[in-house]
Amino acid sequence: MLFIVADDLNSWIEPLGRHPQVRTPNMNRLAARGTVFTRAYCSAPFCNASRMSVFTGCLPEKTGVYGNQSFWDAPLRQKTYLEHLREAGYHCFGAGKVFHGTFDYATAGRERAPAATWRDTENRMAAWDEFHPSTAEPMPPQRPLNGMFDFDRFETVSPWNHLFDWGVLPAEREDEMPDGRTVAHVTDFLMRPGREEFFCAAGLYKPHLPWYLPQRFLDLYPLDEVVLPFVKDDDLDDVPETARLWATNPPDHETVLLHGQWRHAVQGYLAAISYCDSQIGLILDALDASPYRDDTMIVLWGDNGFHLGEKLHWRKFVLWEEATRVPFIVVPPGGGGRARVDSPVSLVDLFPTLCELAGLAPIDGVDGESLTPLMHSDTASRSGPAVITWQQGNHSIRSGSWRYTRYRDGGEELYEQMADPYEWTNLAQDPRFAETLARLRLEMEKVAGG
Repeated sequence: MLFIVADDLNSWIEPLGRHPQVRTPNMNRLAARGTVFTRAYCSAPFCNASRMSVFTGCLPEKTGVYGNQSFWDAPLRQKTYLEHLREAGYHCFGAGKVFHGTFDYATAGRERAPAATWRDTENRMAAWDEFHPSTAEPMPPQRPLNGMFDFDRFETVSPWNHLFDWGVLPAEREDEMPDGRTVAHVTDFLMRPGREEFFCAAGLYKPHLPWYLPQRFLDLYPLDEVVLPFVKDDDLDDVPETARLWATNPPDHETVLLHGQWRHAVQGYLAAISYCDSQIGLILDALDASPYRDDTMIVLWGDNGFHLGEKLHWRKFVLWEEATRVPFIVVPPGGGGRARVDSPVSLVDLFPTLCELAGLAPIDGVDGESLTPLMHSDTASRSGPAVITWQQGNHSIRSGSWRYTRYRDGGEELYEQMADPYEWTNLAQDPRFAETLARLRLEMEKVAGG
């Protein structure tokens, strides 16, 4: 099993077509081998919660991880698929950001350090047969490059903004980028002969902020040609108060517009996606040159989505499409299967699918289900909706073409994705959709806890 996870990679990749300019030839190359799940959703729009759901096959209500809560030391915690694979005889190798961890941007910014050190938080070395953590991330001088904050008065800069930056990384420092070193470790592992059954995890950090990239990746997207997301100035007028507060705190969109940085930021994110794609290409090259090419299943996924101004919001931490829809591509050994599956699925389905493809017994009590039937039949579908949770008691489901969201305080949102792909019109108060709303409320009651 070759397992590739990219941090904050949203649906702008070419196989999903959410942005008209993005260039991801290697993700296209991977998609051509297997099945692209075009409507895949994370269980939570937050790195740690999403990743722990993936590794357990369970939603946050079961893992108890809604944000930065620790998982490993919880009493009666769910067994992880990593443990399941090792028990089944798999050699488990990993590198980079697989479980949650962070770079210390606070110290790097305060001290004007040339690099931000890596801190593993939820990774456990003992869980692996072999693991190589991320190395420090190189930082360009004169930060922030976008000029939006004053690092000379660092105590006035919100922690949110220690990494909210984009621009050119000097070419001579490209070799320091942690993703490149992660890929080198993965390449070395794949070129070793003699492995029978292995799980090889490559955790890529980009396109996570900050978007410091070599100039050639920015050059792929000339600034004056960058296409900005579709945004309505009044887009928050019909959403519940909770959603409005989440969208505007911190006031990223206001700050970006004030400093004339929207086009620069979108350029930076597109460049970071293409950099990520280049690293995926190197991993695929290594696999194709290895003895394991024809016997290895491959999965690519993003842990959560990302907003760049849509619904007047930036980053993740909300229950809308841009923050929750993610890339998810599965390639069986030797390829094959349906090219695209358009019905909604969840990332909690990832490991049950890989285990069925490998002929391994499932773990009992998980919320995920194998998607192999969907990979071979256009009439198959998931047994229930994809469920997304942000903070306890706030849930969204994707069922058919609908998104229904219910907040802990009773606020609701309802969107029909075919007619309204950018979720501009909340239909929850429209009496014409009362029957649909009632049906989706019942669906949510069945699948979402507190």
